[in-house]
Amino acid sequence: MQKNKMTFKCLLLAALLCPLSSFAQQPPATADIREMASSARWLTTKVYIEGAPQTDVKDNYPGVVGISTWDPERNRYEFFYTDTGESKYSNGGGGYFFVTGDHKTHILVPDVGPIKTVVRRLEALNRNEFTYSREVPHHTGQNTPPVRIYVVHAPYTGSVETKSALKPGTPVTD
Repeated sequence: MQKNKMTFKCLLLAALLCPLSSFAQQPPATADIREMASSARWLTTKVYIEGAPQTDVKDNYPGVVGISTWDPERNRYEFFYTDTGESKYSNGGGGYFFVTGDHKTHILVPDVGPIKTVVRRLEALNRNEFTYSREVPHHTGQNTPPVRIYVVHAPYTGSVETKSALKPGTPVTD
């Protein structure tokens, strides 16, 4: 009985000296979504398949390549062609975006186009890099298993002027 009292006292003392919060897992460092605004425009610099980061396959996935703008204050995005600066808006290249509370998932909701939502895993987001990944059909043809591609962006410093399909304050219609 004396041994149990002593054990209980030691446990009580340990609980008082080490609050439970110190045993909780610390959340991982997460990207600050405001980093998307650290550049007015972002350029796709590389696309690679999971497990092969040394091989750039940008030419195989032209739909994810381009210049993009992100407005975290309004949660709006728009994509543009790299050669002309024309907007991809009418093909689903513009709309709303959301980032989940854990900053691990990036969701696009296009205003128009055949695709309603696109879910992407946020891999890196800082002043110098914006990288996401997602599963897509392999470029080799129909009925091929999906692959996870990683799409890497850097702040765009080129001379191509982007021409937004939406002017600020323009109402969105379907």
